Amino acid sequence: MKLAQLKPWLKSVPKKIPLCVLSCYAGNSHYLMEVEYKHQLQPLTDSNNNLIYFKTIEQAQNVLKKIGINHLTLRLIDPYDEFSDNGLLCDCDQDMVLAF
Repeated sequence: MKLAQLKPWLKSVPKKIPLCVLSCYAGNSHYLMEVEYKHQLQPLTDSNNNLIYFKTIEQAQNVLKKIGINHLTLRLIDPYDEFSDNGLLCDCDQDMVLAF
């Protein structure tokens, strides 16, 4: 979903704020924002369809505050669990709701 689409959508239905997930993958130094649309998470993109990455959680919060969103879900994803059998990949993610 484009950021330019999200802004008018929030203004048209201000009481229905979509789920916003800020994902951080193990080994990466940036966060990726996804917005729920029709029960699926869509990555947030700019007007040129480039994914929007954030360097810090605060940077993402500032962008969301400006468009009227006051909470997000932080999802930390670690596909490599050192306690898994035989080094197999696992679905290891943790969600935390952040209000601001």
